[in-house]
Amino acid sequence: MHCDDKRTLYVLKEEIERKWNELRDSGFKDEVLLKNLNDAFLDYFEYKNQK
Repeated sequence: MHCDDKRTLYVLKEEIERKWNELRDSGFKDEVLLKNLNDAFLDYFEYKNQK
């Protein structure tokens, strides 16, 4: 895996963690944050599986 690919996956992983923390802080009640977290997961796995 190229270093740019690793960096992109790292940034996507950080985004997932940030969105998870936001959702947890909301008490898991904010549907917009839940959708954003889902989208972040999809982006991560889509990018990871295209390599």
